[in-house]
Amino acid sequence: MFMDLSRTKILKDVPMVVSVGVFDGLHEGHLSILRRVKEIADSNKMESMVITFDRNPKMAAKSIEHHDQLMTDRQRNELLASLGIDHLAIIDFCPEFSKLTGEEFLALISGLCRLEAMVVGEDFRCGVPTSSVGSVQLPEHLNRLSPGSFVEIPPFVLTKDGEITSSTLVRKKLLEGALEGVQSMLGRPYTLDLVSHTPISTVKGLLYRTESFSQLLPKEGVYDATLAYADSREVDLVAHVMAEGVLLSSMAELNADGISYLSLYAKGSRT
Repeated sequence: MFMDLSRTKILKDVPMVVSVGVFDGLHEGHLSILRRVKEIADSNKMESMVITFDRNPKMAAKSIEHHDQLMTDRQRNELLASLGIDHLAIIDFCPEFSKLTGEEFLALISGLCRLEAMVVGEDFRCGVPTSSVGSVQLPEHLNRLSPGSFVEIPPFVLTKDGEITSSTLVRKKLLEGALEGVQSMLGRPYTLDLVSHTPISTVKGLLYRTESFSQLLPKEGVYDATLAYADSREVDLVAHVMAEGVLLSSMAELNADGISYLSLYAKGSRT
């Protein structure tokens, strides 16, 4: 956790490139930031760190309504590892933390490591609203706390329709059942984490009850899908998203043991 790293100071002298964000769903906008973090770190013999939160700060502050996850913590951690990110620090967004000013928050980060650079999105903002620091003010604050450091702000990633790629837009498209658009924004199929779920065996297939999911389910309908097992086996099938849950049906009998993930596709779009 973030505060454990802060207390132990084990990274205090490690030159670091850092990105901070909620990273909800890790879409292409997020990935462009994280790839740049890795590029800067590798080319300068530094290490890379992602700092995120155990809950969305805006939801904790009730400035936006609660919504289901786009990916589980397990999925996030696996994707960050595949990108080669060296360190992941998770902030417990408790009431005390929520009261920090932007300057105080940045001071905590700069005390965590030898902060050489930050890469953040154009919409970055930290700290309580009355004393927050946004992407425009960040270079000045950061250079004061970590002299010689610099900030990079990659541009927003646009969809083919010219919209800004965002977690909000991913959610909207999911609820519309527009999985091709979702896949384009994520850079991968939308995938449900089934590791900790136990399905119900029915005559029609395996049923995962709606209430067991912490992830957002797409609009009710029929989708092509690929079921991935822990031993790397994959089975192509059909997923029926219904009010009561997600029903997986296949011509072959499905084994419920060792299921890891279910990737969803628009009908006829799976390659």
